[in-house]
Amino acid sequence: MTSRAAERKPPVIAVTDDWRLLQAQNVYRLLLLALLISLQQAGTLDLLFEDNRPRLFYGVCIVYALAALGILIPALYRRPALSAQALANFALDTGAIVLLVYASGGVAGGLGILAIPPVIAASLLLSTRLAMAVAAMATLAMFGEEVLGHYPNLYSTSNFTGTGVLGITFFITAGVANAVARRARASEALALRVGSEFEDLARLNETVIDTMQTGVLVVDAGDTVRALNHAAARMLHSGPEAVGSPLLRHSPALVEAVARWRAGSAAPEAAISPEREGASELLPRFRRLGSGPDSPTLVLLEDAQRVREQAQQIKLAALGRMSASIAHEIRNPLAAITHAGQLLAESSALPAADRRLLDIIQRHGQRIDRIVKDVLNLSRGAADPQVFALGPWLRQMLGQYQEAHPERQPRLELRDNLLVRFDAHHLQQVLFNLLDNAWLHGRQGERPVQVRVRVSALYPRGGALDVQDDGPGIAPETAQHLFEPFFTTTTQGTGLGLYLARELCAYNQARLSLLAPEAPAADAPRASGALFRIAFVAPESEEASR
Repeated sequence: MTSRAAERKPPVIAVTDDWRLLQAQNVYRLLLLALLISLQQAGTLDLLFEDNRPRLFYGVCIVYALAALGILIPALYRRPALSAQALANFALDTGAIVLLVYASGGVAGGLGILAIPPVIAASLLLSTRLAMAVAAMATLAMFGEEVLGHYPNLYSTSNFTGTGVLGITFFITAGVANAVARRARASEALALRVGSEFEDLARLNETVIDTMQTGVLVVDAGDTVRALNHAAARMLHSGPEAVGSPLLRHSPALVEAVARWRAGSAAPEAAISPEREGASELLPRFRRLGSGPDSPTLVLLEDAQRVREQAQQIKLAALGRMSASIAHEIRNPLAAITHAGQLLAESSALPAADRRLLDIIQRHGQRIDRIVKDVLNLSRGAADPQVFALGPWLRQMLGQYQEAHPERQPRLELRDNLLVRFDAHHLQQVLFNLLDNAWLHGRQGERPVQVRVRVSALYPRGGALDVQDDGPGIAPETAQHLFEPFFTTTTQGTGLGLYLARELCAYNQARLSLLAPEAPAADAPRASGALFRIAFVAPESEEASR
């Protein structure tokens, strides 16, 4: 399919081979002159052609040779234009050959056939109209030579018939040669144009592939890297020099995944853990390039974090539509129910049993209202991240939390100075939710709960914020469903707190997870409680990945 850019491109005219043809004609001319002079000096020219005027023949050959040497200079510099030099070469060759024919007894002497190659050469290099003009001039020159020798009775016999046949030959050869040249030029121009379009398409494909966020990698049957784009090089922490090297050197896990796919595994490939600490997980997809068993394999690498972000965006759109429906279908009737309950609560004649039922209505109405608010907050979860120092921000937030809950005194441990890129309002929601859960679920009888908030740098490309209590911990069967929406272990909870917290972290390129608890001190007998960790990506690392 021809592109618009190719249609606007001017036609490509190739002239390199035309100049080579002109140079070949110059070489042919010198070789012909050398042969004619050698035959005459050896006395064997009479065996091939008549030699009626040897001195004239020799003189014409010498002048012809000098002119042939002189005409080489313009051909070397390619100045003037090709058509002008082609006409000059034709005029030189035809004029000299006509004189040689005149010196050898006319067309009947047999030397007139040497005028055919100049006509062919000129027809190959000139347009159709000029080619026919060249054939006509050569024919007229031969007839003029024949007339010039016939009327003074210089020739024993005239050969006008042979001259006419020679003229017809000029026209036939000129037409055939010009047609062949035009077809060759058209084919060459088409080949060059198609080649240029293929080069443009190849550069376009290369540019598109290089700018893709998806990593593109080609490996052969021996798991040698044959090609990769910039995204794949970045994901594998390599560069262009990876081409030609074994894939095992860059990602052993990816080699195993390719082997499983070649073995016929139909299961989707799991995420590949990064070879370097702090790097993102990779999701591979495979395609075979060809039908043979040794065909290369196309590997498409997706950043698992980016895939999760896209899934979050899709989920956000779905939740947005659902939240709008909830706002209209639930919140308005709920407001009427709670308002009616408040009016009933103001009645002094309400029996105690009915008041207990009214408390149940109000309590569960408030719970439904919290669920609606949580879902609405989740649907509006677009982040506005900012870079800030986590330590001073935590001191401020913990101060606000203690003002609202004076009986709760979390302990802050700042192991490292950490800069994070996060929406401060989202991080406050997540932190307060984790603190509330620690005090609500970490209580063991009357013993007060101890909660630690710790900041540490896990690796060069990011850090972590830990919230850990010393309570009974979380059962394994509960931990499996902890971040699922609407999963709760109490009748007062909505089941959206931790789910909302994890989603808000995901919006800000962070990850909330439940880990095995750490001992509070080196001499502590054992670790207990629940440990939640928010893993951040350093701001400079996030910018570099974009």
